[in-house]
Amino acid sequence: MLPREIRRIMKENDKYAKILEEYDRTGKFPLEKIRRSFTLKRMTVNKLKNTSKDTGKSMSDIIDNLVDDNIK
Repeated sequence: MLPREIRRIMKENDKYAKILEEYDRTGKFPLEKIRRSFTLKRMTVNKLKNTSKDTGKSMSDIIDNLVDDNIK
């Protein structure tokens, strides 16, 4: 395998490497779901419900994706 291919594969799988590093460091699987309680504006909840209905994704998955995309 060429170094360029190796770098590409590592970049594509960086998320999974970080998951395994977290597990090695803490002994806890970082994809485990944890229940939390948040307060949101009614308009935000309605938008979230509509998006969930339109996309077929759960509200939790939508929030997970938004947090992953916006918080490093």
